[in-house]
Amino acid sequence: MVYLFLQIICAVLLTEALTELIIKSEIVRPLRDLIKSKGSWLGELFSCGYCFSVWAALGIVFLTNTRLPLTENYWLDLTLMVFMVHRLSNYLHNFCDKWLDKYYDVRFVSSDKGYIDSGE
Repeated sequence: MVYLFLQIICAVLLTEALTELIIKSEIVRPLRDLIKSKGSWLGELFSCGYCFSVWAALGIVFLTNTRLPLTENYWLDLTLMVFMVHRLSNYLHNFCDKWLDKYYDVRFVSSDKGYIDSGE
């Protein structure tokens, strides 16, 4: 049971990290812009972190075979795990976005005064 719990935690962390990397990072921007320029549903997918995290969770849960044996049906348990990992990764993202990223954002930090309020 401990191993399964650690698997779920890792799947959540991986989903959040992959989503953040693909949706927000500068290094992936050229690829993201190319995909968005095509105007397809894939372009929309790469514009929405919430949407992308569903597919990231699907890939991570499927590849790591992380699932809770809830229904005795492999595919249903896998699907339920995808939605659970997706949702938990969104909570983690919201926490990081609100509390941690603000700490590292230069708009909120002054070297001589420490934390400053931007008025937002």
